[in-house]
Amino acid sequence: MNGLKMIQLKTTSTQHKFKADSWQGLQNSIASYIQEKAYVVAYLDYKVLRGKAYQGRLELYEDEKFYPKFLQKMRVFNERQELLLWRQSENTFSARLRIDDVGKDEYCVEANQLLLASKPEQKGDWIVLKDNRGTQLYIPFDGKSLKSEQARMAIKTRNYIDYNEIGQAGYVDCRFLAFEVTEV
Repeated sequence: MNGLKMIQLKTTSTQHKFKADSWQGLQNSIASYIQEKAYVVAYLDYKVLRGKAYQGRLELYEDEKFYPKFLQKMRVFNERQELLLWRQSENTFSARLRIDDVGKDEYCVEANQLLLASKPEQKGDWIVLKDNRGTQLYIPFDGKSLKSEQARMAIKTRNYIDYNEIGQAGYVDCRFLAFEVTEV
């Protein structure tokens, strides 16, 4: 139909603050919230990076690192949870931790957001997406098949619905779940 899927699930969301003034400090802070395998999208002052996280270690393409003072926002996510953090000052961050399958019942809308228009290419443990302007995105590869001519990469999102004081429904939060190979 339109690619949107309405679901109901249990979920909880909590707010946090922390300081991180080094690469290791940032990894330790993230590990205090998420220990499971996860994907990462980091929005820096000068570029956007994608990668993975596991047990306190961030892995970006070609083992890239950055200083936390350049981090504007970061999402560390998997199918069960997401840590969304954003910079408050040079080394101080606020964070929202959303965990699904615990908490109160809520309705959500899931969608796959296509990434660029090119066919994904495998490069080792990474997928490379290219466009005609020269942009390249490197995304961790999860082993799904890329053989179909219709295969495209997407980011699966979940948008949480709640009601305001006069009963109007709207999205109150959005989180990433996974990078996926999808057919268009």
